[in-house]
Amino acid sequence: MCQESRNIMVKKLLKGILVTGVMVMGISGCSSNVQDDSKQKIVSIQKMDKSFKSEKREEKLDTLKKVLKSQSKYLKEENQDNNVLDQYKKTVTKMRKYFISDYEKSIKENTLENVESIQDKQQINEKKDNLNALKTLVSEEYKFTLDSKSQYDAYIKSITEISTLYDNRIVAIEQEEQAQKQAELAKQNEAKRTYSNEFFTITVPEEWDSSNWSIEEDTSSTKVLDGITRLRAFYCSYMPNTPYPAGGGAYIYVLNMSDYGIDEEHRSLAFYRNLIPVPEDQQQYLYSPDGETSQGWVVFVQNVAASFIDDGARHTVPLATITLN
Repeated sequence: MCQESRNIMVKKLLKGILVTGVMVMGISGCSSNVQDDSKQKIVSIQKMDKSFKSEKREEKLDTLKKVLKSQSKYLKEENQDNNVLDQYKKTVTKMRKYFISDYEKSIKENTLENVESIQDKQQINEKKDNLNALKTLVSEEYKFTLDSKSQYDAYIKSITEISTLYDNRIVAIEQEEQAQKQAELAKQNEAKRTYSNEFFTITVPEEWDSSNWSIEEDTSSTKVLDGITRLRAFYCSYMPNTPYPAGGGAYIYVLNMSDYGIDEEHRSLAFYRNLIPVPEDQQQYLYSPDGETSQGWVVFVQNVAASFIDDGARHTVPLATITLN
């Protein structure tokens, strides 16, 4: 080979080496730049992670949004570093864990045990309001704080189920309160329609106005023998506000027969009947409720006019009832 040809080959070889060297240097430089960018990105993510720990809740949410935005932008880049991707994933997971814990803590704090036995509507409503506020908060934040729509749906379902229990309990309490009010009202109305003493209780019909009837003891008819009260009398009157007389009345005689049969004199019913201020031939029309009082007294009723006490006869108007005490 001549000298000239050898020189040409050397030049080509040197040129090839030069080009290869330039290419290697370029690739090496590019790789170095990518590594530097990745390191900077990781440092930036770590910096946001560090600030997140000391921030207030609203600030934490803003920081999480920044990380997610940065992550979304990075995922669109061509040259992605697995280390950067891992750092994003780890940081987002940690930040979301804070909000998930916050949600679950709020649910726990506002979940009442044995709600069916709670009577305090204010307590239930406070917990319900807190859950509704949480529901709104989760709805506003979930695209950032939760991993998926299904996770969001699970939280909303849980909150809604608890709120429904509270709604049902409040309805039940209000129904109980209404029933109690009605029972109390019925009791008050019953009291307005009732007269009671140690011998008997009289209940007048609901149709009777409380101002139109009365029961008073007739002390002038009281009989005392040998220091023992033998007879007490009461007068009942009902005078409705009608254009024609439609009222009635009754005498109630309470006869002390607690010593019946103790001796010969007290074995005769005539002894006791003679104490009643009603002619003997009319005493057969007196009505006597079955039995005797707890003190051993016997009650006799003498209706007058349109009657006052229901004595079992066929009356055409409602009358009062009498029971022994």
